[in-house]
Amino acid sequence: MSISKSGKLNFHWAAIWVIAKRELLQFWRSKTRVISSIAQGFMLLIIFTFGFSSFRFDVGGTEIPTQAFIATGMITLAILFGGIFGGLSLIRDKLFGFLKEMLVSPIKRSEIMIGKTLGVGLQSVIGGIIIMLISISIGSFPLELFLIIRVILVIPVFLILSIGLVGIGLVIASKMSDFQGFGLVQTFLIMPMMWLSGAIFPWSSVPVPMQVIMAINPVFYGVEAVRFILTGVANIPIYVSLLVISVFSAILIYLGGRSFTKIEAS
Repeated sequence: MSISKSGKLNFHWAAIWVIAKRELLQFWRSKTRVISSIAQGFMLLIIFTFGFSSFRFDVGGTEIPTQAFIATGMITLAILFGGIFGGLSLIRDKLFGFLKEMLVSPIKRSEIMIGKTLGVGLQSVIGGIIIMLISISIGSFPLELFLIIRVILVIPVFLILSIGLVGIGLVIASKMSDFQGFGLVQTFLIMPMMWLSGAIFPWSSVPVPMQVIMAINPVFYGVEAVRFILTGVANIPIYVSLLVISVFSAILIYLGGRSFTKIEAS
């Protein structure tokens, strides 16, 4: 990154793309990781869809099919898992010495962080798209012309949300030196964000205190945005959901960048 005569920041996008491409290639070459991420989303989708088949879900005063309700939730959870777990891959780079090599290279730390965020964010977007296509193939959404438009419109939402979730992973990974604390992260961060996201049960069906807690969870707004685009109904106006996840992503990327600049090369 450099500053031009006009005072604007110039990033070395070729270097950023190389780092992002490395993350994507690592993901693709790890077949067990690809299979497990797809299988996890698929099993959750099938289990919750058939397990809640007798339930009726009310969203924003409108009853929607069980398959559509569960599918939109599982798609967003795929983004959640992919984003945070991908951000935690920074620990692996620290342990194997690759991060040290990048930090002592001529590439700026801000460019390394942007490249890693972009690569991991695209990974989680791909995971969300795969689960969405699986849900469409099993009939979670009615096949219609507008469905293609909805699928295209929801992808930018995937990317915005995933960037913020990657930021969470980077902040945590920058403070950890090994995987010993991973269980704590999963128990006290990822699981609450999952269960209190509105992905599995509707916001309107829980007590008011839990609604307040869910309203603090940024993943809840991601679920609401995805659900509105794919089904046309939501508890929260779409512009509010988009605003919240955009602000959330901006803040987390800023915090992730600050944490990244403090990482020691040794």
